[in-house]
Amino acid sequence: MKTIVITGVTSGIGLALTRHFVTKGEKVIGIARNEQSLQALKTELEVNHASSLFSYIVCDLSRFSDMKQTVMRLHSEQAAGIDVLINNAAIVPKKKHITLDGFELQFQVNHLAPAYFITHLKSLVDKKKGTIITTASNAHKRAKYDPNDLQATRKRYLSIRSYMRTKLYNILYTDACREYDATQNVRYVAVHPGLVKTPIGTKDTSKFYAAMWKFFTRRGIEPEAAVATYDLLVYDDSLNDLYYYKSRAHTPSQAALERQNRVHLYEKTSQLLAPFNAEKKPSS
Repeated sequence: MKTIVITGVTSGIGLALTRHFVTKGEKVIGIARNEQSLQALKTELEVNHASSLFSYIVCDLSRFSDMKQTVMRLHSEQAAGIDVLINNAAIVPKKKHITLDGFELQFQVNHLAPAYFITHLKSLVDKKKGTIITTASNAHKRAKYDPNDLQATRKRYLSIRSYMRTKLYNILYTDACREYDATQNVRYVAVHPGLVKTPIGTKDTSKFYAAMWKFFTRRGIEPEAAVATYDLLVYDDSLNDLYYYKSRAHTPSQAALERQNRVHLYEKTSQLLAPFNAEKKPSS
């Protein structure tokens, strides 16, 4: 039995992944911000699948205080290690929001949060010689890397532009981890799930923008159809390319392959995360 930690499990791809791996007999720990939705998912899995393999942690990725507590709890409760970490949660708000921690919301949730979990949970994944998967997107191919404006806030805020940049960061940071992790025990990969009918663009926004997002994704695949690539990466340890789409290695953009970009992003991200570093064990 594998222990799989997944973020963003109450809807979209995260929900589909949770159902999939629980039905395969794996232990899944779901992370999301809505406790009511998490409890409903737990009840569903227990009733429909007679399974007690799902547990959850309530965590708002726009708050480093929540993420710190989540990391501490996982180190305490999963001391034997984690087989797979899937950084899947993302958000696409219509308007610019600055979090309580001082970052643009998409930048924090879509990039800094995965980087934070990777930084503080990779030692648990290392114990199992496991895998860290981050959900990216081919939307990154339309993004440019601007080292002077990582949060995409200096110009007029455009939600889709910010989203594309954070998906570029997902790939760059994954590649940087592959380069800088000296143990070589952890496999780091990014996944493009395809155009998926996911509700991330309908949350915390206007009715008009939500309708536009639904229109944009109307021809997309159902979240369940995106599961196959993740399943393959979880069970086939021989696959070690950077970026996958439709269960095959896929080539990202040139900006995503530029070493100077990933070095800069990795170093800058480390600096931004430093004030929020978590202890590995709960304080007494």
